[in-house]
Amino acid sequence: MRYSDEAVARQLRLGEDSYWEFKSIAFAGNRLQSPRRDDLADEIAAFANSDGGVLLCGVTDDGTVHGMTRPQLNGLVTALEGICADAIKPAVIPSIQLMERDERPFVLVGVPQGYAQHESPGGSFWRLGSTTRRMTGDERVRLAQRRGQGRFPSFDKRPVDETGIATLDQELWLPLLSAEGAKDPKPALAKMALLESDKTSAPRATVAGILLCTPNPEQWLPNARIAAVRYRDVDRASGQTDAQEITGPLNRQIAQAAAFAARNMSVAARKTPARV
Repeated sequence: MRYSDEAVARQLRLGEDSYWEFKSIAFAGNRLQSPRRDDLADEIAAFANSDGGVLLCGVTDDGTVHGMTRPQLNGLVTALEGICADAIKPAVIPSIQLMERDERPFVLVGVPQGYAQHESPGGSFWRLGSTTRRMTGDERVRLAQRRGQGRFPSFDKRPVDETGIATLDQELWLPLLSAEGAKDPKPALAKMALLESDKTSAPRATVAGILLCTPNPEQWLPNARIAAVRYRDVDRASGQTDAQEITGPLNRQIAQAAAFAARNMSVAARKTPARV
């Protein structure tokens, strides 16, 4: 996610809160001197263990941007990338944005909400108001439980890469919505688990959305088809008498599969001999 100059300027005026942290940066030449790498890792992990947030590097607590040179910017970005990849377990994938205020550059680090409990060199931290706090044992257990439950969504609710609401065929999803939902389809489709945001907050079609609301779901899910075959006998070596590759939306596949079974079903009538 990219942050606009206006949004950042507004936050610089307002100050720190649960989602924004300002960090003054000192250099030894072009290398990061302060804060220590471990301290930055604790701050970033705290955001990941909470609801995500933004770290403004090169900004004092009162919102003043002190500026840095181009080589210092490069050195800071390299240090931040290393911290997120190596000092935090599991790693955090930030969005790093170079910004400027009154011709004084600074670095914005967007930290997404984590999918697990993130450990940093100082231990386990999270965000409470505008401060970073060490988590208690009970808090760590509760966070691990919540993240563990949400880490593996059911298969049909998983977002599919390189899709969006435009991937879904309106003729297929419109009959599923109420008149009210059709006025604003995005939240209505999300409520039905046909759309889901991915890690970048982009809306993606879910597996269920692809199966139910696309004319060719196999385009995104190669196995989203039914191979129906009737053999002459119980052994496959006996040869096929009928076969059909069934594709299309899931409801159509089910209907065609049922029709295939019906036309290939044989019921033999047997007369039971009378008892003497």
